[in-house]
Amino acid sequence: MTKKKVNSTNTLNEFYLEERCTLNKVLKIIGKRWVSEVLILIKQDILRFSNLKEYLNGISDNVLSSVLNELVRSKLVEKKIFYQVPLKVEYHITHSGLELTRVMHELCDWGKEYIAYEVRMKPTIIK
Repeated sequence: MTKKKVNSTNTLNEFYLEERCTLNKVLKIIGKRWVSEVLILIKQDILRFSNLKEYLNGISDNVLSSVLNELVRSKLVEKKIFYQVPLKVEYHITHSGLELTRVMHELCDWGKEYIAYEVRMKPTIIK
C-alpha cells in the first residue's frame, strides 16, 4: 500500500476540509464503499466475518477486513475476540455507531424525498 504525500495539494485540502467541518470527517468514513452496509448489518446482529461476507454479494475478503478495521478504529464497532479453538471474532455496534445508523436512516429518508431516483442498468460486459 502506498503512503500519501503529506504536502500534496489533495492532502492539504483534505486536512483543511476536515478541520473546517466535522461533517467532512464523518463523510470520509461513511462515504467509503461498503461501510454503511457493513455497519447496518452489524446493527442487525450479523456479527461474524463469514456471515457479513454471505450478506454482501461481491465484497472481497480484503475489502471487508479493511472496512471492519476502519469501523473499529473509528469506534463505531467493537471487535470481540473469543480465545478458543478455532478462534472466534465478533463485531458489535457501539453507542456512537447506533447513533450514526439512526442519522444515516434519516439521510436515506431525506434522499428518498428530495433526490430523484434513477433506474440504473447493470453494466453490460462485452466479450
